Amino acid sequence: MAMRKPTLMIAVGLGGPHGGEQDEDNLQRERGDGNGGDGDIATEAILGIVRDLHHGGPLAIRRVRLLARGLEDLCQAVMKKDDYALEEAAADARDALNNLIDGD
Repeated sequence: MAMRKPTLMIAVGLGGPHGGEQDEDNLQRERGDGNGGDGDIATEAILGIVRDLHHGGPLAIRRVRLLARGLEDLCQAVMKKDDYALEEAAADARDALNNLIDGD
């Protein structure tokens, strides 16, 4: 049986399921966590990536693809039990995430 290659998908949708467009403020995705926070870190990270993609153009797309490639390489290294490749992939994924966050 052939091993399937792990993939990462980030989907960006338009409009709501009931037709019409919803205002960004009315989506109610950003809820407080009860401790004075703005919400969960995963939601904030994805929203940040989406904003970067909308405003950053081709450079932002390249940054997201490099992060996805780094995560893919991490998965491959673990599946192959290759510690050296795992260290390299982890460093590449870290650099890609830092570039995405910092906008460098």
